[in-house]
Amino acid sequence: MKRLILSYLPLLLVLLCWSCDAPPTSDPKTNAATTKRPNILVINCEDISPMLPMFGDSTVETPNLSRLAARGIRFPNTFSVAGVCAPSRHCLITGMYPISSGGHHMRTIWNRATLAKVGLEPYDVLLPPQVKVIPQIFRENGYFTSNNQKTDYQFDPPKTAWDELGPKAHWRHRGDKDQAFYAIFDLEITHESQIWMTGKGQMRFQEGLEKPGSTEFKWENVYADDERPALTVPADAKLPLPPYLVDSEPTRTDMRRVYSNIEIMDKQVGFLLGQLEEDGLLDNTIIFFFSDHGGPLPRQKRLMYDSGLRVPHIVAFPDNQRAGSIDSSLISFVDMAPTMFNLAGITLPAYLQGQPFLGSDIPPAREHIFAAVDRTDEHYDRIRAARDYRFKYLRNYMPEQSYYLPLEYREQMAAMQELLKGRDAGTLTDAQAQWFRKAKPAEELFDTKTDPHELINLASDPKHAAKLNELRAAMDGWLNEVGDLGAEDEREMVSRFWNGQNEMPTTGRPQLKRDSLGRFILESKTEGAQIAYQVTPPGEKPGNWQVYTGPFEYERGDSLRAVAQRIGYRESSESVGW
Repeated sequence: MKRLILSYLPLLLVLLCWSCDAPPTSDPKTNAATTKRPNILVINCEDISPMLPMFGDSTVETPNLSRLAARGIRFPNTFSVAGVCAPSRHCLITGMYPISSGGHHMRTIWNRATLAKVGLEPYDVLLPPQVKVIPQIFRENGYFTSNNQKTDYQFDPPKTAWDELGPKAHWRHRGDKDQAFYAIFDLEITHESQIWMTGKGQMRFQEGLEKPGSTEFKWENVYADDERPALTVPADAKLPLPPYLVDSEPTRTDMRRVYSNIEIMDKQVGFLLGQLEEDGLLDNTIIFFFSDHGGPLPRQKRLMYDSGLRVPHIVAFPDNQRAGSIDSSLISFVDMAPTMFNLAGITLPAYLQGQPFLGSDIPPAREHIFAAVDRTDEHYDRIRAARDYRFKYLRNYMPEQSYYLPLEYREQMAAMQELLKGRDAGTLTDAQAQWFRKAKPAEELFDTKTDPHELINLASDPKHAAKLNELRAAMDGWLNEVGDLGAEDEREMVSRFWNGQNEMPTTGRPQLKRDSLGRFILESKTEGAQIAYQVTPPGEKPGNWQVYTGPFEYERGDSLRAVAQRIGYRESSESVGW
């Protein structure tokens, strides 16, 4: 006999309500397709351009990534939607451009002191009510989802997002070994901070991770204060130093550290691939590898040049489909979610703003990619980028402002300090000094084939007027299609998110009802709220939070906990029943 859920809330008054319009029964463990869907493993490193052998840079060897590329597809024209992590990751988790959904400022939920400098409190970006995070959609379609390391999505992920989130999260923890998984592993060793961090600021694998059957894959500050990983790139190595950096020993040491960290990252990739092989999962797992945006050095990260947007990108299929091939299609990060859904056989939500580049029913390849930058830490600048296969167009909404912004975080890097010393001493070359101009043109156009470092502005050249007009029109079309919240003052945007109040609203607590068949329904009065719940038999510990997708039943004596969260609002208090 089933038992009516009781609650500690005044919801007791509504528990006997009946609903004839309830959605059909659905359970994340049972609604997977009858044919086995592929696992999807996402290996996401940080802050590197395509500075790997399989993309033409042989400064260091990366045997594990090289093997992955040999059995996969390389995509040399893949671009982030932003040159910095939080807006980029916001796109990856939502499938929307940050300027469209409000996640365009770097960063919104951390760094209280930095936000205070611009008159803001930390805030979660309020997503449109129909938007769900990508892992939740995978869960609703029968997948086990895990994320072992980093979120940084411009909002706290709801309990509906992940079966497991944290240092020990791993596909090996799914209860049913036949259940498909969507697993993300973030590799931070190549992050910008790892160039200058010393001692306990440096991170590496926890000792003992290579034991057979290990399910941990986490970072710990395990170096003594005066220790660092050895530089594996020799001092006399030939380094591809870009012309906008000072050619000095401190800069070269920073570059050696970048490449040495890439070698460490490659070993981490090998560790994960080894676990996958150990588990016998290579024959049913699609592997995505990419960086969250471009390189970590000055005039790379945070900017709209290819050095800040272009990323290494490899996809490997279980059957070695198109093994060793190169696909030069233009790909944007906004295309990642529809592609993964397409490969998993999941219907694409209508709000997604990208298009699939793999799987069935692929649309024609993109003609342009787009990107944006707005507030970066404590400074505002508003730039929009449009690019085809060869030409890059930049629209500078604040031309009176220098490209260079004095970010305290970046100025810890020796290569940045070398540029500032040269600026103050008047010893920089034209290429190095260009970044420090007091103002910038309203429009810029670069030929990335003849000018890969984007130093020569062709916007006023009559020979390129047609291309300028084409990319200008492409950008206008994009902005009209997706919207651009960068035109709205950030403080006013947050006030709108919070309904004009001084603090983040709280999501309405789940209400508990029954439908005409006696099944239980969870509802929140907050539009766009997602509900997570746990049903726990007597004497057992609560398991993972489950995604509520429709009416359900449970046995007499079981206990139930439920919470609701509209992304951008505080999580509700719990509803409890037994």
